[in-house]
Amino acid sequence: MDKLREIAGRVLAFAKEAGADAAQCSVRESETKEFNVDGGAFSLMRTLFDQSVSVTVLKDGRQGAVGVNRFDEESLRQAVSDAAAAAESAAPDDAWEFDKSGTKKSFVKGCPECDTEKLFERTKELLTTIGERFPKLVIDQMITDHESGRIIYCNSYGTSYETVYGSYEFYVGYSAQEGDKSSHTYGSSGRLDNLDKPFIECAMTEKELTDTEAQACPEPMDGKFTGTVVFTPECLREVVFDTILSQFISDRALIEGTSIWKEKIGQEVASPAFSFSLAPNDPRIVCGTRYTSEGFPAEDFDVIRNGVLKSFVLSQYGANKTGKQRSGNTSGSIICEPGDTPLAGIIGGISRGIVIGRFSGGRPTANGEFSGVAKNSFLIEDGKITKALSETMVSANLHEMLHKLRAVSSEVQENGSSVVPYIAFDGVTVSGK
Repeated sequence: MDKLREIAGRVLAFAKEAGADAAQCSVRESETKEFNVDGGAFSLMRTLFDQSVSVTVLKDGRQGAVGVNRFDEESLRQAVSDAAAAAESAAPDDAWEFDKSGTKKSFVKGCPECDTEKLFERTKELLTTIGERFPKLVIDQMITDHESGRIIYCNSYGTSYETVYGSYEFYVGYSAQEGDKSSHTYGSSGRLDNLDKPFIECAMTEKELTDTEAQACPEPMDGKFTGTVVFTPECLREVVFDTILSQFISDRALIEGTSIWKEKIGQEVASPAFSFSLAPNDPRIVCGTRYTSEGFPAEDFDVIRNGVLKSFVLSQYGANKTGKQRSGNTSGSIICEPGDTPLAGIIGGISRGIVIGRFSGGRPTANGEFSGVAKNSFLIEDGKITKALSETMVSANLHEMLHKLRAVSSEVQENGSSVVPYIAFDGVTVSGK
């Protein structure tokens, strides 16, 4: 028996000895090869090794969970003991449940083998390209890496998964400077399963670099208006999708009864032009999860289709607590359907509005109200981008805004974790100085 499986078996045996009614564990080993660039120059190359064990036990309707990063028997026994103690001190809750199907599957995801030389060349290439093509940009930091590893998941009902995985990731943080003026900092990133293309051609990085350089001399906006806001894919994830997932359709929102969509399954909650799924099995998602945190196989599903709410995003625990159906996964692997209009065409049809690249503000309220500062943004006037904006406020109600969707772009950003277009919404309040 191999080491990770042996460790998983020992953990489950220790849990049984501790009186657990059920238990699950995940055992992982990984290796990360990483390049760092600071201040525009290579500063570090390193290889990191990691290992971890997480164990969750159920005892008399109570749950306890602990994680450790050691594989020796004393540490494993202590982890199980601590998890059992945590369960004993927890409130009883019969909604906790693990998969009982006895499913056994193995997966190979992404690219487990690293081409270190090519990773270095791609990193150097991105650094050189930015220097040559974007003279106003200053790179604060760049990190590229390849992580590979193996994970064994097992539970006391015989369900087990073996995952061998590997992926490349890149991140570059930068700002534009011209004289004594500068843009807000922006970051481009992506997860990849190959190095066939330069990093600048991945995940809309070139577009983001171009936009940030054009924001070197932002100007304030006078006055206040209600108009159209075009959310970039990155900002759309942060403001729209994160709010929908956390505030409207998740375990907590539905268990606590705060969701304004709690009775909306099968009803229209957005414009018919709005559709998205959670699809970790989509080939554009790199190393997407193949099973849930409770051991159930991960299945792709529609959340909203043509504006109609098709499913909540509930774990088995959330389903048991609410009496509703467990969703196929809770991964956050968003696939949002594109539209038919290019971004340029969307902007060309807007009389007054802004393009917003980042949002700085508090989490939207349970009813969808949000307000904050639009950063890395442009003013749109008479169908044209006229200037980069300095600190500008935006506010709206997300639930209402979804019904005022103006257009969805044909372009999408594929960053390895999600597939998201630009979306324009009407009826947003924009405030200058």
